[in-house]
Amino acid sequence: MPSARPGSALALAGLLACNEPNDNASGFTTPPVTTAPVSTTSGDASSGSSGSSSTTTSAGSSGDSDSSAAASSSTTMVWDMGPPPDFDTGPPIGCQGKIDFLFIISRHGFMKPHQDKLIAAFPQFIETIQGQFSDFDVQILVTDTEPEWGSPACDDDCPDPCVEAPDYPCDYWPTTCDTTMGAGVVMNVGQYTTNTPCLDGPRRYITADTPDISATFECLARVGTVGYNQIGNALVAAMSPKLNKVGGCNEGFVRDDALLMVTVIGPGDTTGLPGGSTGTWQEWMQAVVGRKSGDLDAIVMLALTDDCTGLTDPDYRLCRMVPEFPHSMLELLTSPDYGSIFKDAAALAIETCNSFVPG
Repeated sequence: MPSARPGSALALAGLLACNEPNDNASGFTTPPVTTAPVSTTSGDASSGSSGSSSTTTSAGSSGDSDSSAAASSSTTMVWDMGPPPDFDTGPPIGCQGKIDFLFIISRHGFMKPHQDKLIAAFPQFIETIQGQFSDFDVQILVTDTEPEWGSPACDDDCPDPCVEAPDYPCDYWPTTCDTTMGAGVVMNVGQYTTNTPCLDGPRRYITADTPDISATFECLARVGTVGYNQIGNALVAAMSPKLNKVGGCNEGFVRDDALLMVTVIGPGDTTGLPGGSTGTWQEWMQAVVGRKSGDLDAIVMLALTDDCTGLTDPDYRLCRMVPEFPHSMLELLTSPDYGSIFKDAAALAIETCNSFVPG
């Protein structure tokens, strides 16, 4: 078997060509089907006291803003036959447990302990959400932040056993989706990974029917520590119609009538860093909001990343983007334990799901 595997630089360049930054762009442009405008009050990613270890931003359901807008517009209305009847339509139907979870996990060299903390916190997180819905209908896709597949050091050792990962599969040849940025990972290889397939079947993501969701997630989330930290590129690619259409690598993952929760774990992917992502934070956000037809109430955003306290420079792209989502949390990657963070994230997901009205 050959010891070198094909790169994916050309595939990545083609995938992201439509997402190159616009030097003349002045801000975030909401798609024409927008149902809720992007907040302009949370541009400063900092909150709380200077001693806080995290920044959390969340907003209530869209009902308050909708009712306020309705009240404002009704002041100019004149009813010829008296006011209309007060029909009680009841509470929003909610997503009923239909949630698409996207995890973007960095393969930066120091990420092993952070991947360990994520894996430890995940079971209680997903069990908490499952316990709230009689119809538990989730999909969980994990992707990483490196355009290439595998470990160059191990490729150089093949066909002999790899020094850093003795179980490295020298006889495995990656598929097109394995080498496509934003595609769900199925098999992580190299140091600190399982070096075995995590999923069977055509889908590159977990569903409610997956026999052991937590064990499968652990296998997927150990993406390793070899590669770049292209969080923005992975986010934009995972949202692309190309990957989500019929025949795409992530076919059927982002559903129109499901809540979308994006969890990003890794360094800030700040503009100008070697090997970083292309584009502005507004373009990253546009990719997510556009994928949900402009409905900000259909999205929950969680990031565990660098300390964003006081950072307002647009080059700190995660720090600027995350708080612009009305249902969001911005937390420290270096937090000693992720348990309480994911407890709060589960509560936010449940609250947003319960008030979500599928379009």
